[in-house]
Order: sequence, then C-alpha cells, then structure tokens
Amino acid sequence: MRSAVTALDTGNARVLQEKLELVQTKLGELHDRIDRYEQVSDTIAELPHKLEHKVMVPLGKRAMMPGVIVRSNEILAHLGDEYFAWQPASQAIETIKRKQKNLNKQVKEQEEALVELTTKKSEADSFLNLKKLYEEENIKEITETEQESEQHPVVRATEEDVQEFFEIEEEERLKNEQAEWNWDDVMKRVEELEASEERGDSVPTDDAVPEVTPAMRATELKAKGNDAFAKRKFKESLQFYSEAISCDPSSHILYGNRAAAYHRLKKYEEALKDADLAIELCDSWVKGHYRRACALSALKRYKQAAEAFERAFELCPTDAKLEQQAQEMRRMALNPAQPKPKPVAATVDAKKKVTFASSVEEKEEKPAAPRASPFSGNILERPPTVHSASSAVATPELMPGFPAKQSRFQGNNEHGDVVRLEPQGEAQPVKRVSRFKAARAAQQQQ
Repeated sequence: MRSAVTALDTGNARVLQEKLELVQTKLGELHDRIDRYEQVSDTIAELPHKLEHKVMVPLGKRAMMPGVIVRSNEILAHLGDEYFAWQPASQAIETIKRKQKNLNKQVKEQEEALVELTTKKSEADSFLNLKKLYEEENIKEITETEQESEQHPVVRATEEDVQEFFEIEEEERLKNEQAEWNWDDVMKRVEELEASEERGDSVPTDDAVPEVTPAMRATELKAKGNDAFAKRKFKESLQFYSEAISCDPSSHILYGNRAAAYHRLKKYEEALKDADLAIELCDSWVKGHYRRACALSALKRYKQAAEAFERAFELCPTDAKLEQQAQEMRRMALNPAQPKPKPVAATVDAKKKVTFASSVEEKEEKPAAPRASPFSGNILERPPTVHSASSAVATPELMPGFPAKQSRFQGNNEHGDVVRLEPQGEAQPVKRVSRFKAARAAQQQQ
C-alpha cells in the first residue's frame, strides 16, 4: 500500500478529481434516461391492445359505408442504431424494459468506477497530507539502497529510541487485546462465575470499571494530541499535551511535543521553556535540542540557536541539515542587521541613484572638472566693449580684407560714411553626454 500510494502526486490527484466529476455526470445522464423511459412506459400502457377498429365512413350527407381504422395504437419504436419499427403498445413496453435493463447495468458499472476513484482520491489526499507533514517536521524518507547503507557506519539506537519503540509495541499489544477475544477464555470466565455463584461469593457486576493509571491516561492524551497536530489543529493538540503532562510530568517527549505546538502557534517563549524542560529530563534527545534551536531562531537569538543546532548535530551526525542550519545561524549572528536580498532590478536602480547622487555632489564641489560636466567644449565670454561715436564709425580704408559695402544712402549717411559691425564668429555646437556616463567618468577620474 505504501508503494502504491507513493506513486500518486498532485497531478494524479487532479486527474482523479476530473475523472470523478466525469463519472458523476454520466451517472446523472443515465438516471435521467431511465426516468424518461419510465414515463413513456406509464403513458403507453393505458392504450388498448387492438390495432384495428371497424367504423362507418360517410360518403356524403346521407350515404355511409363500412370501413376499418388501421394502426390506431401502433408506436414507432427505436430498436437500436438507425433501426425503427412500428410496434403495438405491449411490444413497445417490452422494448423499453430491455433498454432500462441495459441502462441499469451501465449505472452499476459507473457506480463501481465511482467507488474505486473515490478510494484512490482519498489515498492521494492522505499521502499529500502525510508528505506535507513530513516536510514541516523535517522527517526524511529512507531512499538509499541496502548496499549504500552498508558503506556507512551503523548508528546505534539510543536508550530513548529503544524505550519509545517498546512503548509503541505495548500500545499495539493492548489495542489488539481489547479488540480481539477468545471463545475458550470467555467460557472459562463463565464457568468461574457459575462456580463462585454456587459457593455464594459475590459476583462482580458489569458496572465495575478497571482502574486507569496516570501513565495510561497520559498515553491516551498523547495519541489524541498527535492526531490533532497531524490535522493542523494546534490549539487542540496543545490542550491534549498539557493534560498529558499533568498526568505524567516526567515525560520529555510530551514537553517536546508541546513545544512544537507552541511553535506552530508562534508562542516562541513558551516553546523555548518546554524545550529546556525536555532537555533537562533527557539531554541525549535530539528533538529536544532541535525544538530549542527553532525557538531561539524565531526569537532572533542566533548565537544560542547555532549552539543548539550544533548540539543536535553532535547527537545525530547523519543529519547534514542540522549542520547547515547551525552555519546559517552563525552567519546571522555575525550580521544581525543584514537586510533581506532585494530583486536585481531594484538593486540596479538603487546603484544608479547612488552613483548619480555622488556625481552631483562632486560637481558641486569641483565645478571646473572637465569630465564631471555632462557637456564638452569651452565657453568664452567677451567683456562688454563700449564704443564712442568716433570709434564706432570706421572707414573702408581702415578695415582691410573686407570689401566696401554700399548702404542705402549710397555711401552717404548722415555722417557721409558706411557703418559696419565687427564679425564675432559662429557658436560652437553643443555636444550632449548622458548623465550616467558623466557620473562614471567622474568616478574613474577619482
């Protein structure tokens, strides 16, 4: 059963659900067809069995002649595929009954398929729940072969493992004894009661209840707590574990289980206290140190959590995950304020913002740096020159290299000369540079 259920996964569970819905739809259609056939059968059962009726056929206002009405009660019956036939009501009812019989057979097959699919679906759901519980409790399934297991040294079972094994065996034995009974033992008990009655001894009544010891009560409550924990009912499991501890306060397993329930409820201080109590009762219990490490990690006491994980790894050196968790806690202890990693895009944007901000600051401090500026080229400013009336006017003879230009006054203005402005040259084109390139260039210059 274990191997069969292991083959099921979430994909198969989805396929099973689709098949279940399909079978249920087919069952509904078959039941509808059966009901329709039943209604038709009830309707045509009231028709007479005679197919011909003698009647008088009028030939005019006063003349009549005898005639016969044929096929008055015939029904066009579907025989199958594309075949139809005219049948009387009685034969049509028999055809309907045969069709209903075939439909009932199909209904039975679909119901059997529905039961089988429902069973498989429940097994798949149980396996998925068990797998999820294993992942949450860090329970690893044994996947190595026999040859691979012989290559590693054999880990001896601890005293706690042996005790837990015998506790489980004793629980199973008591359950089997309560569930089964022997005929010989019953008859022997009856004979003893009859003999004691003849002697006049007092016969114990059926109302007598056997005494329940605290250990038995604690075992029962522990089983209920484990069942509630497996169903993710952590508050109920916490209550059962607390009642079990009141019955048996010396059990380190109960404290460890209650610590796990507290951890699920995010009550980390209470979980740490129960884990410490479990370790005090049994220091060699690996789960106790693991519970303590998980609680300390949740409380952000990383150094102590690393020590607890290392202690658990010493007790169980085959579990490499404990060592990895200890190293992770050491790293968190060295960098407690280290932020969580951000997405790559956000990191790149942040770097760009920081780089641009630094470049702006550098530009403010060093405005004359040539490569920190987003533009290239030099800007020259000429000082303003004030010309007098005599200096502002120049004759063509004083300006060699420039041809004489006639004004609209044909060389004669109010002063009789031509006025020309000095050419200043053309402005240099502006070369644009990306601000991010300019910022990187400024960093390289540093």
